[in-house]
Amino acid sequence: MQAAEPKAEDFAKYIGMTGTPKVAHMPLERDSLRRFVQAIMDQDRLYFDEAYAKGSRYGGIVATPLYPVHAFRSPAGSADRLNTVQADPDADGTDSSDGAYSSLPKIESAFKRLLNGGNEIEFYRCLAVGEICIATPKYANVQLKHGKSGSMLLVTIETEYRTQAGDLLLVNVQTLIWR
Repeated sequence: MQAAEPKAEDFAKYIGMTGTPKVAHMPLERDSLRRFVQAIMDQDRLYFDEAYAKGSRYGGIVATPLYPVHAFRSPAGSADRLNTVQADPDADGTDSSDGAYSSLPKIESAFKRLLNGGNEIEFYRCLAVGEICIATPKYANVQLKHGKSGSMLLVTIETEYRTQAGDLLLVNVQTLIWR
């Protein structure tokens, strides 16, 4: 028995749904930032030289503009996500976690293959040392498309990254394509 062809109205209910805000487990620390900028090989003194950063428009050490996207690490004592590879050699090590938007309801569909369709990011300000990052995702659009090779689902997730005080850091609009 063949599954019924999906319909656009099956997915319209997801548009506008907002996930639970995801709060970083700890504020940005200088040492965490130091390790991050070393890993991405960014030598801008703004990220590690206090005297230089105080003289900048930021008034102190700040994180790189994209740091908030990476601010969410597993807390100490939590399971290692790479352990999933032991049970499933095809696993990708994410343990089915979709990062900051993991709190969104799962879209029920028969589509199995996922492709990142890209990101559009609008920056407002940098996260400062001592601030906590909070990410709130929502389904901005969920659209069924039909093409020569079959149906696909285009999902647009808009995630706002803010400080604990509510200051907007960045908005990441990611398009995911399910086939």
